[in-house]
Amino acid sequence: MRLFLFILAIAVTLLQAQSINQLIDYSLKKHPSLQTIQHLLSAMDDRIAKSRNWSNPEMLLNMSDIQFDDPTNRGIEPMQYQAINVKQRFPWFGKIDAREHFTRAQKNVILDSYDIARIKLAEEIRTTSYTILEIRERLRIIGQYKKLTKQNIALYDAYTATDSMSHSNSMAAELMLSRLHIRSERYKAVMKSQEAKLAYLVQKKNISISDRLHLKKPRSLRFYLSKLEHNPAYHKTLSQIKVADANRRIKELESNPDPFVQVGYFNRKEYEDYASVAVGFTLPILGSEKLETEAARKEVLAAKSAALDYRAALESEIRVNYAQMKEAYHIYQIIQNDSMPKLQHMFELNEASIESGEDLFTYTNLLEQKLDLDEERIVAKAQYLRSVAKLKSLIGNIK
Repeated sequence: MRLFLFILAIAVTLLQAQSINQLIDYSLKKHPSLQTIQHLLSAMDDRIAKSRNWSNPEMLLNMSDIQFDDPTNRGIEPMQYQAINVKQRFPWFGKIDAREHFTRAQKNVILDSYDIARIKLAEEIRTTSYTILEIRERLRIIGQYKKLTKQNIALYDAYTATDSMSHSNSMAAELMLSRLHIRSERYKAVMKSQEAKLAYLVQKKNISISDRLHLKKPRSLRFYLSKLEHNPAYHKTLSQIKVADANRRIKELESNPDPFVQVGYFNRKEYEDYASVAVGFTLPILGSEKLETEAARKEVLAAKSAALDYRAALESEIRVNYAQMKEAYHIYQIIQNDSMPKLQHMFELNEASIESGEDLFTYTNLLEQKLDLDEERIVAKAQYLRSVAKLKSLIGNIK
C-alpha cells in the first residue's frame, strides 16, 4: 500500500511539473512588469493621434473704453465696443508629419524596451531554474553520501574491538557526516531563496521543474556573433538615433514660423457692428531656432556614437560569456571522462582491502574526493547552461 501511494505521489508530481519553456510562456503572459510597458505603448498610440492635431484656437473677450464716471453706459461714443476674437495658428507645411514621425520613433524605443524586458525575464527564469536544478542535484548527491558515510561508521564500529585505529577512523567518518549535514543545510537555504525568486519571476507558487541538467555540444562563436544585431538593446540604440534625427527635423522646421489668423467681431451700442481680420507670425531673428537645430544635429551624432559603442561592448560580452561556457563544458568533460574513471579505478584497486576492513580510512578519503568531483561536475553543467542562457539573451532569443 505504501509503495502504491509513493508511486502515485511521484506520478502526480511529474504531471504537475513544467518545463522551463512552459514557465517562460506563463510568465510572459502574467508578469506585471510587462503589463506596465504594454500600458505605456497604449498611451503612445494616443500621443501619436495627438501629434496630428493643430494647436487649440484661442478666444479673447474684450470690452474697450470703460468710462469711470459711468462704467455701465456703453453708448457714449463710437469707440466703445464689446468684441469676441478667435485666433488660430496654422502649422507650417511638414510640421505635423514631423511631429508624428518623432512620436512614432519614441514608441519604437518603448517597443524595444518591451522586447528587452521579455528577453531579460526569460533569461532570469532560465538561470534561476538551472540554479534550482543544480542545488537539487547537490542535495541528492549529498543524500547518497550520507548513507555511504553512515555505512562506513557502522563498519568502523564493527572493527573497533580488533583494530585500535578503527575508533579514530570512525570519528573521522562522523566528522565527514557532520560536514555533509552542514553543507546540506546551506544548500536548503539557497534553494528556498531561489524558489522564492522563481515564484516572483513566473508569478506562480509551488513550481516544479521537469527539466534536467543536460549538456549539448556548444555552438560556434561565429554563430552567436552572426546573431548579434538581433539583440533588442542594440535595436534600442538604433531607435534612439531615429528619435534624435526626428527631433532634428522638427527643430529645422521650427525655423519656419507658424502663421496665425485672428478674426474678431465687434459690437457697438447705437452704432453699427463690424468685424476685423489680422494675419501674423513670429519673427525668427534672434537665431534661437538655428542654435536648437545645431544642438539637435549634435545629439544625432551622439546617438550614433552610443550605438557603435554598444555594439562593440555587446560583441565583447558575447565573447566573454562564450569563453565561460566553453570553460564549463571542458571542465565537465575532464571530470566525466578523465577524473571520474580514474577515481573509480582507485576504488576497484582498494576494493579487496576495503571489504576486509583493512583500509577503511582510504575508502573514506576516496569517498570525499568523489563527492567533490560529483559536485564540481554538477556545478560545471549548471554553469554551462547558465552561460548558454545568457548567450541566448544576448542574441535576442527567448527560447
